[in-house]
Amino acid sequence: MAAPENLIPSYPNEVIYAMTRNLVDEVERLLPEFLGDPTDGPMGAGGSAVIAIDQCGRIHGKIFGADKDRGRWCFGIAMRKVAQVWQTGYATGRFEELVYSGKLDEAKFGVNRPDFIGWLGGVPLRRPDGLPVAAAFSGMRGESDVAIIERAAAKVGLTVVRA
Repeated sequence: MAAPENLIPSYPNEVIYAMTRNLVDEVERLLPEFLGDPTDGPMGAGGSAVIAIDQCGRIHGKIFGADKDRGRWCFGIAMRKVAQVWQTGYATGRFEELVYSGKLDEAKFGVNRPDFIGWLGGVPLRRPDGLPVAAAFSGMRGESDVAIIERAAAKVGLTVVRA
């Protein structure tokens, strides 16, 4: 099924989807460097996951590592992170901070407090044309989950949305 034309400003689908695929590929390229960290290495070596959702709702991702149980668990966490970012437009952790401080009403976003993920690693991004991309990584410390997404995004031409 083709995406609505108003969401795709004169780009063929392949161009739209390429940025999220490239983001996942860049995370895979960067992962060995992050796993070289003495704390992140043992956490992420068995399994980790990255997921990106483009403005059309197409999902790209990858599970890393040989431990299928850990990979499945990390994929589930990454999916919760990315789905929340995709729905709200806010980074995980930041969304919860804004809601709990009374600066945002979660009801406007369709995400209720029992469903908040809260853990760092879900990151809102923008394409050069301004269209949104949501991305998440799970498997290392939260700060590293964010850092690998941000570094990969910069390499493929996506910018981090700070709110």
